[in-house]
Amino acid sequence: MPYRSVTPHGTEILIDPIPGVRSCSVGFWVKRGSCWELPGEEGLAHFIEHTVFKGTARFPEPQVMAEATDHLGGSLDAFTGKEAACFYGKVLKEKLPDLVAILEDLVTTPTFDADELARERNVILEEISQSEDQPDDWVSELFYAHFWPGSPLAHSILGRRDQVATYGRDQARAFFQKTYRAPTILIVAAGDIEVQPFLDLLQPVLDALPRGLLDDGAGRTASGPPRPFVLNTPRKELQQTSLVMGFPAQPHVHPDRAAVGVLSHVLGGGMSSRLFMELREKNALCYQVGTYLTHYHDTGALQISASCAPERARELVRRAAAECAKVRASGVTRDELDRAKLQLRTNLVFSQESATSRMFSLAYQSLHTDRILSLDEQIQEIEAVDLEQVGRVAREVLDPDALGVSALGIRRAAGIRPGDLA
Repeated sequence: MPYRSVTPHGTEILIDPIPGVRSCSVGFWVKRGSCWELPGEEGLAHFIEHTVFKGTARFPEPQVMAEATDHLGGSLDAFTGKEAACFYGKVLKEKLPDLVAILEDLVTTPTFDADELARERNVILEEISQSEDQPDDWVSELFYAHFWPGSPLAHSILGRRDQVATYGRDQARAFFQKTYRAPTILIVAAGDIEVQPFLDLLQPVLDALPRGLLDDGAGRTASGPPRPFVLNTPRKELQQTSLVMGFPAQPHVHPDRAAVGVLSHVLGGGMSSRLFMELREKNALCYQVGTYLTHYHDTGALQISASCAPERARELVRRAAAECAKVRASGVTRDELDRAKLQLRTNLVFSQESATSRMFSLAYQSLHTDRILSLDEQIQEIEAVDLEQVGRVAREVLDPDALGVSALGIRRAAGIRPGDLA
């Protein structure tokens, strides 16, 4: 099992040495994603993720930071999610001290130079425009906004353009100071790493992190129940309609998590899945269709994603809803169950053969379930799923009265209607 400890000030450390590999993956995770933003702060978690790279105490200018990053010989990246942000990299063992030094500065000593922030603000505004121009991204944003209206999940991680345009040094520093603190930081490493030398490398950042929580861990409000809806959004310049259909699903910690994973795979997880066969192979309605699960602290969604010609969108939605109704009424077959479990086990095992995937897996378990399972234990959870459990979960999750549908690029005369979901 990986090494796991928590410092006296609340920073968790996970280290997973992997024999036989010659690379190291390290992630500094911040347990405060966009769901922790208060009204008026939307987009600030993502704004911080960008702007810490514009200068720190040790790397005072973007060029100096960029050169230090290139000298790693590996990779360095970051992202912001709904529930956490992450700064991570992958290097050879000899460059591990340099990677930790950069990550340390990013989470402890950003300078937030006003001129650099102004330039990066324009970059983020371009990123927002790019997201709006990518139908798959934007249809998902519209889905979230209407499925969980008024909740922390509803607003975009990127923030609104009018808000981001006002953010500067004061807002960035205030959000950083209340967010990047010892109890909100999780440090995860996997690969060619020795535990004690790595702990020694971490001591400067552990000493530098501010103590205590300024929000007492109460900054996030509950998401509330999802709301069924049908949203038709015209976009004349698009040649296809992008669709997201979603049912309420389980949160991170739930005894049916593995079963809903099997259900999702049977519906849209492969070339022999129900939706792929029905929508693409039999009726040629789309090029791609798939399902995916999103789990959060207190809610979740099983989503179906597809694109098709605008005039065929209603037929696609009707057939997808009908296929879900069949599974809800009759469950899945033994062959479907076995194939889904095999694929889930295979994906899990393959992911454990990458240091970066191991790092992400450990972080996910710590952040969202607060327990670390071995590979065998995770496989046992999948293997324990049976036909009865999947049938019960299908009846609970695939409720047409709880279905939300977001359609982008629809033609007004061919809009999705509530009756299409019956």
